[in-house]
Amino acid sequence: MKRNAVVVLMCMCVVAAVFGPAAARDPLKQDLRIHRSEQPPSPGEFDEFLDPGLREFTEAAVDTYCIVWYTFEQMNWQGWTRFDATAQRGDFWRVDDFVGLGGGSYGGLVPLEGTKSMWCGVRPSTTDPYLCSWHDAPGYGNDWAQNLATGAFNFAGTITLSYLMHYDSEPDYDFTRVEYDAGGYDWRLLAEYTGTGDTAGVDMIRSARSKTKLRFRFTSDGAWSDEDGLWNSDGGCIVDAIRVQDAGVLNNYQDFEGVAVGAKTAGIWTGKAESGYGMYSGLKNNLTDKDPCGDNFATQLVFFIGSLNPLPTYPWPGYYVTPFCAGEGGIHAPCQNELVISPVIDMTRYSTACNNVQNGTIPAGDLPLLGGASLRFTVYCDLPLENLVFYQWHVRNVAGGCPGPWRGDGQFNYGAEQPYVIEDKDVSPFIGSDPIQIGLRVVDMCDDWYLIYGNCAQHTPTPWFDNVRLYRYKAVGPHWSWRDLDLFQDNFPEQEFMLESYVRADAANDINMPDDPAICPGDSIVVSCTSPVGGGIAPDPTGGPAVYMHVKCSYVGPAPLKPALFGPSLAGEYGSYKNDDGVWTIIQGDTARTGAGVVENLYMFDLNDAIFTRGYLIEYYFTARDVAGQESALPRWARSFGPYFEFTCLPTKNSDVLFVDDYGRRGTFEGSVENYWMATFRHVISYPAAEVDKYDVNDPTSGASNGPGSRAKLKHLIDHYNIIVWDSGDLETITISDGTTNGDKSNDCQMLIDWMNISEHDVGLWVCGDDIASDLDRLASTPALAHL
Repeated sequence: MKRNAVVVLMCMCVVAAVFGPAAARDPLKQDLRIHRSEQPPSPGEFDEFLDPGLREFTEAAVDTYCIVWYTFEQMNWQGWTRFDATAQRGDFWRVDDFVGLGGGSYGGLVPLEGTKSMWCGVRPSTTDPYLCSWHDAPGYGNDWAQNLATGAFNFAGTITLSYLMHYDSEPDYDFTRVEYDAGGYDWRLLAEYTGTGDTAGVDMIRSARSKTKLRFRFTSDGAWSDEDGLWNSDGGCIVDAIRVQDAGVLNNYQDFEGVAVGAKTAGIWTGKAESGYGMYSGLKNNLTDKDPCGDNFATQLVFFIGSLNPLPTYPWPGYYVTPFCAGEGGIHAPCQNELVISPVIDMTRYSTACNNVQNGTIPAGDLPLLGGASLRFTVYCDLPLENLVFYQWHVRNVAGGCPGPWRGDGQFNYGAEQPYVIEDKDVSPFIGSDPIQIGLRVVDMCDDWYLIYGNCAQHTPTPWFDNVRLYRYKAVGPHWSWRDLDLFQDNFPEQEFMLESYVRADAANDINMPDDPAICPGDSIVVSCTSPVGGGIAPDPTGGPAVYMHVKCSYVGPAPLKPALFGPSLAGEYGSYKNDDGVWTIIQGDTARTGAGVVENLYMFDLNDAIFTRGYLIEYYFTARDVAGQESALPRWARSFGPYFEFTCLPTKNSDVLFVDDYGRRGTFEGSVENYWMATFRHVISYPAAEVDKYDVNDPTSGASNGPGSRAKLKHLIDHYNIIVWDSGDLETITISDGTTNGDKSNDCQMLIDWMNISEHDVGLWVCGDDIASDLDRLASTPALAHL
């Protein structure tokens, strides 16, 4: 995994581990996606349509408890602490005999030679605060950077480095590298190992220098390890029988037999973690921003105190910006990745004054009913995407004094020139009655995303955090969370020249690597469902989880009509047919799986691609039941009325207009841009042509490679659409994409150019939104623009 599993959420003026399909059989491979969502509309504006995860909580005070409220006044940390997420939690190269480990999960935890070897890994522990919550120890953790290195030594001629090695780490993301220092800490690669295997390595070092250093360097990214249970290993690396020999007298051999178990040094070799980036968080008041009418002079959390780069920048006179990456060129690791962490919060108590003092006890009769929890905070965020500095929020349970993993939506938040925003996050799926902690993080992703989503050339002093508060409210039944990019995407027939060929029911997300120009949508969709207060998700009477997708498939095209689809034939490879009423078909969810096995609280569903053809509208929603017998739906109103989640098999042949909603589900459940345009079409176009074809770009700022250019076939556009209306709302980036790898790979620009150039009749393109100039610039170099 890339660092800190991935997705970016944009803050705006007016946010389990992250999950996203990565392969048809591996729907939860996390990835780094950028994403923007909106602050909810003003209360009451769209109440009946608001997404439950975005809805402001407005129930009566008797149903709500203010658990705690932190204001940090006057310059008071109120028990919060600072944490450098780049700092290693220990030195994990050490000598081990592996006694008591039973060979690990796969037989790899054994000495490679003799009775001892040097191992980069950890044994299980129930007392170590770092290890007590690990899912699959022994093994290795997230974000490791561990070296087994020599000091500087002289040599003559060519060095031969030989060793035995067993490696076991997540393929293509976590690595053991063998390196030498070419001078001035210029480490050069000799060999690289990832996945699982054994080797008797022999590496040659030829250098004009007479002094160098050697190291075995083990690194892991921010997810998928034994720590989180998403990748179970006998890892990460075991080495033995290391010999360093030159053309002269140097001949050093180390087999670790004469060193005590647990030792971190043996001969010329020492195991030591890499240094962290450092901490720059602090408290500051009297902060002024770009809007003098919106200044907050109270104490706020900032992340630029003692900056490595004390560079005041316009229009922020007198403030330091957040520090740049300390690595080579200011674009390489280490980079700032820092959290501020709340005190342990007792979820059975509340604050009668709604401050940082929990002086009230929640009545025992209310506790079982408090299934809802809301985390709110204010944030000032002037974080343009090109800066690649983001903020995140997290919560974690602290059971029996053992901190669990940080959980949340995993999204990376950004936003240019935004005022103070009140974030309201539903944390119900992530916490129960155990004590918890809150974490607010600032992370610089320049080492991962340089020249992909930005150039890192500038920083600002923001984000600033204030007024962090936590509420519990009465809400029974299962809780849901999801990402639109993990749901079904509108699609076109698989065969370009066969209009009635099947239309795949695919997720929006591209499961290929970002640098692979090919787009391969995920075959199954994923949602998260939990019920910590209700005892967890109940089992279905016939086995499996009581989590279901309800599906209705209607033909919405013109004559000749096609029959509605229902029954067992709807079920795909993942999930199973439960029953139907002739209209709605119920499919039981399958526990989501990765290469490491089942992932807790995540459920996947698949539909049978072979039965869908153009003109079908597939509506769907979800229900679940918990152990306490309570049920809930997603969307919450779905058992009574719509709207539902949906996707359409295009073209329907109702209209020669294609409407591309590149603004997603923002403002209302269906989306404010869609609500405006669909009503407009119905007023200005006669029925049935008013029912224009609609392509919704799920989660448009995620860069999921799911624009029309990823699915539409040119023949379908030429034959069926004379007008395309493309509206990106006020989005500034990743709108009409140009197919660049390591970004959004949908080549929407080329699709539109070809459509305008090749069409045998006049066509028209309307590009709409608040920031359309950048979209039009991409088309301006072609004569096809004359069609506009």
